[in-house]
Amino acid sequence: MNRVQGNNGWVGLLALIGLALVWQLASMLVTVEITPGVPMVPGWQVVLTSTFVSMSNFWMGGFGIPAASAGTEPSYGVALLSVLFNSLDTFRRLLLGCFIGGGLGFILGLLLSLSQWTNRLVGPTMRFVRTLPLLAMIPLFQLWFGIADFGMVTFIAYGVGVILFTSVLNAVPRIAPIYLANARCLGASPWRLFRTVTIPAILPEVRSAAVIAMGVAWAAALGAEYLGAQSGLGRIVVASEAFGYLDRMFLTAVIIVLYAAGSTYLLDRAFARVLQWG
Repeated sequence: MNRVQGNNGWVGLLALIGLALVWQLASMLVTVEITPGVPMVPGWQVVLTSTFVSMSNFWMGGFGIPAASAGTEPSYGVALLSVLFNSLDTFRRLLLGCFIGGGLGFILGLLLSLSQWTNRLVGPTMRFVRTLPLLAMIPLFQLWFGIADFGMVTFIAYGVGVILFTSVLNAVPRIAPIYLANARCLGASPWRLFRTVTIPAILPEVRSAAVIAMGVAWAAALGAEYLGAQSGLGRIVVASEAFGYLDRMFLTAVIIVLYAAGSTYLLDRAFARVLQWG
């Protein structure tokens, strides 16, 4: 199994390298500029040099370095600080939303799934709610909770919570009855049955839902920032779009993809470690 996973990893890496080469080839073939000096398809030699340095324009000040609006000269160091601090703001909202939404979704799903009646009553409604297009809900959340951090975190928590809630609600009734019957025959109390049979039995399904929810959380975080944040990667995309800086949008998208892939991988490995029974 490990050898298969290792081969899959190499295949994935080669695929990414292939995509990067295709992009570079496209940048050489398409020389159109969307605005003067900004290519429609920026090559890597542009993205990793002038485009990266231009991220200095999103530095908001700190560590004795004035903000870009105060006249700080663009440099690799300031650009790196700008990317890191905007990334931290996005990560903070993302983690808060995942923690709150994931926790509430998991707990509420467990509580409601323990009763067949509540499962029948709430299950169809939540499955309907899950089908609602997430990004289309952003304006509603902005009106309900504002465009500050609270509104953004609430929106991320909603996106994550609905997925975890529905997953748990579906997973509990599907636990093999023989597991529960055997535990009861051995004298397990309701609490011990819940702790040693129910929770471990639903974790594999929750693992899949959590990995999906992580991707949704990234989309929700950027969507929420896109419409009103004063910091974060979404705000960089908005500002870049306003002035036609397609190269900055592309670089930000690459950074987001790396963050999303890394966080999803770490979450999946954490679940894999927990699920190593015995």
